[in-house]
Amino acid sequence: MKVINDIYQTIKLDNNYFFQIIEEDKNLPTCVVDIKKLKVLRLLKKKEITLKIDFNKINKNEYKKILKKLLFIKRIVQKRKIKFGIQSNSRRLLGYILNYNESSKIQNDFISAINAIFYNTKFERYNYIYDATCEYLDGFFYGKNLCDFKDNKCGEKRNTSSTTGCCHHFKYKKLGPWLPNNKLVLCEYLNKENYSCDAKCISCKLFTCDYLKKKGVRFRIKDILLLNIFFNPLQKYFIKYKVFTPKKETIKTLMRTGW
Repeated sequence: MKVINDIYQTIKLDNNYFFQIIEEDKNLPTCVVDIKKLKVLRLLKKKEITLKIDFNKINKNEYKKILKKLLFIKRIVQKRKIKFGIQSNSRRLLGYILNYNESSKIQNDFISAINAIFYNTKFERYNYIYDATCEYLDGFFYGKNLCDFKDNKCGEKRNTSSTTGCCHHFKYKKLGPWLPNNKLVLCEYLNKENYSCDAKCISCKLFTCDYLKKKGVRFRIKDILLLNIFFNPLQKYFIKYKVFTPKKETIKTLMRTGW
């Protein structure tokens, strides 16, 4: 999503938008509006809207409310052909940011959510959120061996013959899961050569077994800003429980169940 340019102190977003990092908010253009003070009726009188984000004046508990309002307002003003940002060469300056800490995950999550808002279609937005969340979850585990793999066996399956970790499920017979002797099989999307996942399944990445939960590793949708803001309760249910499902199928489900 973003790259900080050390010379001009800018944060690049997708779709040719960018933020400029500033130290004070003096002499800003008249089209600049504090992101905490967005009001539809006032914005409808403008031809262009540029945002100001001061992280010292925004509480984490306000993030969801502010972002939902921004998404709502963006949909309305675009119908009126009001543009967000100021054209700057081939890109648009979406706004100015004060008191930004590059190492702050909370602030970067907020900016990622704004990046998601300014995609042109719901499909593009969902695709970005899906990939960004999977990247975050993969990065959380990368290089840490939190599952305590040893001799191809994770900590949960240490005293069993299983070398596939969580990547197995029941294959139900024709009359469903109520019959006995349903077979436990490897996930069909597990790459048998290098044990990588071909499905890029967000539900599988969110899952944590009892072994990990005892170590304090647990992912809740309400704690992941991108998932918490942009999806309704039914969509969140599918995000959590559609395990062993490829990204393409999950995105289709989210598109059908979105409001």
